[in-house]
Amino acid sequence: MFFKKRPNIKEEADRELMQTVGRVREHMASQRKLVATFREVDEATRSQISLQEGLFDFLHREARTRQVSGKLVAEMAAQQLQAENQVWQGGRK
Repeated sequence: MFFKKRPNIKEEADRELMQTVGRVREHMASQRKLVATFREVDEATRSQISLQEGLFDFLHREARTRQVSGKLVAEMAAQQLQAENQVWQGGRK
């Protein structure tokens, strides 16, 4: 009763932050690919891309400020690579 184990909130928050960073990076990359196919790009699209880049920079700095563990970063990178490999394997069949 007196000495209950506290939940590790930092790990959960860091994991959520890294997932958000990954989603923003993927969204930004897909927008860049899409814009590369256009001849002319309007201001609204450019501002959306700039907004995504700013959001990614902010989240990346936040992760560095929080000192997210390298183990968590490696785990998230491995998950992303695994997801990309599954997409590639699905496309080959």
